[in-house]
Amino acid sequence: MGWFTAGIVVMLLSHFLRGWRWNLLLKPAGYPLNPIRAFYAVMVGYLINVATSRGGEFVRCAMASKSEKAPVPTLVGSVITERIIDLLVMGLLAMLCLLLQFEQFWGFFDQYLLQPALNHIVPIIIGMACSLFVLLWLKNKEKRKKLNPLENENAVPAKEKLFTKFLDGLKSVFQLDKPVAFILASLGIWIGYWLNTYFMLKSLDVTVDFTLANALGVLIFSTLGVIVPLPGGAGVWGTLAYGLTLIYGLPQDQANTFGIYSVAVSNLLMIVFGSLSYLLLYLEIQKVGKQNAEG
Repeated sequence: MGWFTAGIVVMLLSHFLRGWRWNLLLKPAGYPLNPIRAFYAVMVGYLINVATSRGGEFVRCAMASKSEKAPVPTLVGSVITERIIDLLVMGLLAMLCLLLQFEQFWGFFDQYLLQPALNHIVPIIIGMACSLFVLLWLKNKEKRKKLNPLENENAVPAKEKLFTKFLDGLKSVFQLDKPVAFILASLGIWIGYWLNTYFMLKSLDVTVDFTLANALGVLIFSTLGVIVPLPGGAGVWGTLAYGLTLIYGLPQDQANTFGIYSVAVSNLLMIVFGSLSYLLLYLEIQKVGKQNAEG
């Protein structure tokens, strides 16, 4: 029970860090978030993801927009930036996992991670180049607007305004007030996920002998499962069971036991804490609306 409780605490701390990091990311765009309400919005997003797999990100932005009066396009842009940062951190953890468990992981790493990454490196470079071009174009356009005082916001088409706000969220990572805090928060989120995985392994008899290094490998498989767009964590269950059997030689029935256990616990906690967060965030939105009306 102690391992299980520790896992819950670490998981909630990681999600709080995600909300806090979101606030750091949105400050340069001019829309700082209340850290507590940002945490509530993150948890509501996870609640929706239990049923829809991907819809939670948009719901989280919609809820934060109501409580913080921030434009949804900017919030969506910031979430996409978050996901890019998460992908980079996951890549670092995957490399660490490979270093710690080279013999077990090299074949899998080469076939399922390295080769696909190399095959897609050209599209990735092209995408990054296009993004850089767009950012430079917008920066140049902003300079022209400053030089021409006759231009005003009303002259900008509505679609262009939305696109500009969306890009504000994307490029905010290059304008951080506290870059070190942002980096530490990003690492802290994933270290929390790693520890949560370790505690979950320790809380079940069939995986109690797994080490902290093994937990990192299990986290990699779990994260790959999240990428699969299946609701209710079905993708996580499948990749976890596959990884536990393929890499660590766990019998199929025991691997399935941990996969089901992990997904069931995660979904249950998201439902409980996500629902509670929705209620608390709703009350916060009402409170903020009342304060704005009185002010």
